[in-house]
Amino acid sequence: MIASRVVLTLIAGAGILAAQPGPAATGWLMPNFAFRLSVAVSNPGKDAVRGLATVSVNQAREVAPEFPGRCAIAISIDENTHAATPIASQSDDVDGDGIVDQFEFPVSLAAGERRRVDIYYSTTLNDVIWWPKRVQAKHSYGYNRQVAAFESELIGYRTYGGFFLDVQGRAAGNFGLDNDLAAYVPPRLDVGIGRDVFHIGDTLGLGGIYLRRLDKVYQPPMNVPDYAHKPSPEMVPHYRIVADGPLRAIVESTLDDWAIGNDVIRLKAQYSIDAGEAFVRCRFQAIPIRLEQDHEYELGVGIRDLPAESFLPASGQMIVTGRQNRRDGVIGLAVYFDEAQFSLAPQVATAESTNRVIVDRLKVGPQGAVRGEYAAAAAWSGSGIQNPGEYLANLSKPVAARIDVGGFSFAHTPHPEKVDAEAQ
Repeated sequence: MIASRVVLTLIAGAGILAAQPGPAATGWLMPNFAFRLSVAVSNPGKDAVRGLATVSVNQAREVAPEFPGRCAIAISIDENTHAATPIASQSDDVDGDGIVDQFEFPVSLAAGERRRVDIYYSTTLNDVIWWPKRVQAKHSYGYNRQVAAFESELIGYRTYGGFFLDVQGRAAGNFGLDNDLAAYVPPRLDVGIGRDVFHIGDTLGLGGIYLRRLDKVYQPPMNVPDYAHKPSPEMVPHYRIVADGPLRAIVESTLDDWAIGNDVIRLKAQYSIDAGEAFVRCRFQAIPIRLEQDHEYELGVGIRDLPAESFLPASGQMIVTGRQNRRDGVIGLAVYFDEAQFSLAPQVATAESTNRVIVDRLKVGPQGAVRGEYAAAAAWSGSGIQNPGEYLANLSKPVAARIDVGGFSFAHTPHPEKVDAEAQ
């Protein structure tokens, strides 16, 4: 079930509002709406930033009751010219409890820039107005629905167990949301849209999570596809589409009661990709349900090694590039991480390949769960990227960029008699 509600501005009014100069932007621009939450978005970094600003709904509701209501419209305010520009927005129920947790909208900020965004919202109006989708997420592929896919217009990713990512590369000059089409086309055929360019096999794939104890590596089980004509194991991941756009796609993968001998661990990860981005953020948790006395597990994240490989480690990132075959050209795989949580570690061997890995500084054990975050990305020369390694290294800045959201203030409409009436 999709637990996301898109809240967007009225297209008919967008041009009118965007054209309004001067002091009009300081007045009440949405006469049909009873409430307004104003927020300040800022870029604390030394480089320009472009991305989604995320408002914590719990924090917003401390000053703005019932935010974001049943319908909301976000308007960016230029405090120099007072121009008002409607912008797309999206709200998401991240934990699946039926209550919205976060509200996002896109911003572009110069280094050190601060800007005001007014979010008008109503608890009585109930409307959904669609912006063009720039990301999507799906839980599909066969009657057992073994695959969760998510993509931006730049690149597609898929997961089908094992808590790793597969890659669907876009052909050069081809932008769009055609992840599934590229996945169904056999890799040996080139139909001009892109292809499945990454062979995972029995490895950690891209950003694969594993556990290790006493030098034995444990990988989460994978879903069995229909075409394999084999029964599915009882213990496999299941998926939930948290949000399918238009600005952010989020997929959740959960492995309940992962049995490793007599130990039982619950593994959960949420993968998200934003409009205009080529990287995925992964927020994970490994929770011990039952452990034998003194048992604890190292938690790591890895990338499979590639033939004729170049390994490009740097602060907070590891990147590998290489060719898996002569047909598909060069691919690059990257993981970005916080060195306060993870450290680089020696390679880990799986049945088909060695793997470059980072290891969490905490262990899953009697002391409790391990929670964290990392990002992952892939690049393909067939997408017109001349140097995938350099391309992925340059992604470290947008991965690390931060958009601060704060300065909340709340206001009521000055004309309550016009709420739910025709706009004046």
